[in-house]
Amino acid sequence: MPEVITLGTAAGDASSERTHASLLVKVNNNMYQFDAGEGVSSSLERHRINHSLIGAIFITHMHPDHIAGLFMELQAMHLARRSQPISIYVPSEAKDVLAAFLNATYLFQENLGFEMTLRPVIPDPVFRDENMTVYARANGHLKHYADFVKNGGYVNKLESFSYVIKTDAAKLVYSGDIGSVADYADLLPGSDLLITEGLHVDREQLFKAVSTNEVSHLVITHLTDEMYRHADDLRVEAEKFGVANLHIACDGFSLRI
Repeated sequence: MPEVITLGTAAGDASSERTHASLLVKVNNNMYQFDAGEGVSSSLERHRINHSLIGAIFITHMHPDHIAGLFMELQAMHLARRSQPISIYVPSEAKDVLAAFLNATYLFQENLGFEMTLRPVIPDPVFRDENMTVYARANGHLKHYADFVKNGGYVNKLESFSYVIKTDAAKLVYSGDIGSVADYADLLPGSDLLITEGLHVDREQLFKAVSTNEVSHLVITHLTDEMYRHADDLRVEAEKFGVANLHIACDGFSLRI
């Protein structure tokens, strides 16, 4: 029975109450991490989670609130004398740049003490082991940067992904940030759990999609502090569309599926 733990639930702005986007999926005492927002290493310590059990990290896109915590997390693993290898899956546009930045921050592979491998997100499946299979779906979250990339001559490919996670017992969808609910709506049939950011979505479309596809549980994360303070409004709205199992995630929220 898989368990999800939201390590970081803040939106893109700085928060004194929450760390930034990061999710753990635990299957058979093995852990898999999705996104690595600022503060993830502190959140792991705060919730007494053994980072040595994390075998792979999957990044949805390269916005700082989804990647900036990775560097401190790797340093924390190094200082704790981690020995287990880890694979980090990143958008292909970022793989070489990220490798260079790790060297620039003195996180040299030869000095880490464990094998760290950067891998591009290449559908599909992106990953498979004895516990789970991970599939990637490109989404439109970064499309509004297209003119900046074109006019500035940047090499960015506007890569942003949602992930489908399948185990023997459950099907989970984790969105990261999206362009619209249509980016993952067709992934929802048969899903036991949808974990979605709540900042960029049309909530009416979200609740309709969850209800229509009979998704068992909906977890909303990635809200501003002000939106979290009015979480009851989300619950009332969800109930209008027949969404019963709505969870507004805080840092450290956990759910077994």
